[in-house]
Amino acid sequence: MEKRSLTRSLIYLYILNLLLLNILLVTKLSLGLTLLLMTLSTGSILIFHLTNCDRQLRKILNSLRRISKGELHVTIPDLNVKEFDEVGKSINMLLDQKDNTIGHLAAHREELRLLLSSNEDPLWAQDDSGFILWANNSFYELFHKPSEKSKQQYWEIIREPFLLEFLKEYKPSEQKELREFTIEDHYYLLSAASDESGKKRVFMLQSIDELRAAQQMKRDFIVNLAHEFRTPLTAIKGFSEALRDDDSQKERYLNIIQNHTQRLIRLIADLEELIRLERGFGLSIQEVDLAEFMANLRLIIQPMTDEAKLELKITVSKDIKAYFDPFKLEQVFINLAQNSIRHTQTGGITISAKQVSDKIQFDFSDTGEGIDPKDHHRIFERFWVGDSSRNRARGGTGLGLSIVKHIIALHGGKISVDSFPGQGCHFQIIIPQNVVYGDAWH
Repeated sequence: MEKRSLTRSLIYLYILNLLLLNILLVTKLSLGLTLLLMTLSTGSILIFHLTNCDRQLRKILNSLRRISKGELHVTIPDLNVKEFDEVGKSINMLLDQKDNTIGHLAAHREELRLLLSSNEDPLWAQDDSGFILWANNSFYELFHKPSEKSKQQYWEIIREPFLLEFLKEYKPSEQKELREFTIEDHYYLLSAASDESGKKRVFMLQSIDELRAAQQMKRDFIVNLAHEFRTPLTAIKGFSEALRDDDSQKERYLNIIQNHTQRLIRLIADLEELIRLERGFGLSIQEVDLAEFMANLRLIIQPMTDEAKLELKITVSKDIKAYFDPFKLEQVFINLAQNSIRHTQTGGITISAKQVSDKIQFDFSDTGEGIDPKDHHRIFERFWVGDSSRNRARGGTGLGLSIVKHIIALHGGKISVDSFPGQGCHFQIIIPQNVVYGDAWH
């Protein structure tokens, strides 16, 4: 149904008013009566339109009042007058756009809330007066303060002197500022940024403990590697000079030089193997009969335990097929056996294998010196030595267990250790029954 136009209605009514005036003039009524009739006619037209406009405006205002009170589902109804109806539809369009905008903002706000709350790094914002505008849970957990709704200033929560000094002296700038801090023996990298006006500042403390640990491991590796090379090279140099000055003990000196040369060769070979494993090279997956694999393992390890006068016990379930690299896995048990023999005086070594669900579980135990639980997380580090009783004098390169860890990881498996001083070691290895090289870690 076509809406009534206010402008058109006014034009029509005023045309009729003019026609009335002409009729009155033609009929030659008295001037007073003509003016009275025209006044009544014009007044009626104005009253009609004012009443009509007032009715339309009231409908719009009533709807807007309800919306302002929180009735967000309310819209401007259809209006009889075209101009007011168009205004109502425009307002409804604005309301729809507002709802969409609010919906998007609410979704983004929820995403931001989830992001902030799930972020493990302390994150907070404050104004130029030092009041905390918002902060995530990690911020309050770090500084051991409960999250409170009332406004707090940063010095009421933060107690670290160096961090407080930085926040006090911080000058907003266009560039992000980075600063390193130590809080409760943990390392953090503080990033600070501000808006264009400098009224709001955002800070984030990013934990760099792992980075520091990696840097320390790199430094330790270089120091240990230098030490590992220096010891045999020093011995070779010394005994070479002794041989040149005095050949009366030629055989003894040559044997010592040869032993240290072999140690260097083993060390370099282990380093090359470790580098290949870290790069993910050299894995050859094939079908393996587990009983046959363990029988071959006995043939390799038995001479080693016999020479050390230790007992070797191997158990395995029959009729188990698996897919892995048998040669790399043999190396795992050879390295474990060599490590155990160096630290086991009596008793022996036990190796078992069984299927658990869709995985293969290997258990390797010895009756040796054992390892302190505080060192369990470090035994797979390159060149790591727990104490003087587990030193290189017993013939190891310090890379055996690190190679073991990388081979297991390359198979997509895990290795764990359970050990106490004087109670031997128990290594548990779990790998998928069907190792897919493309899915394995590398």
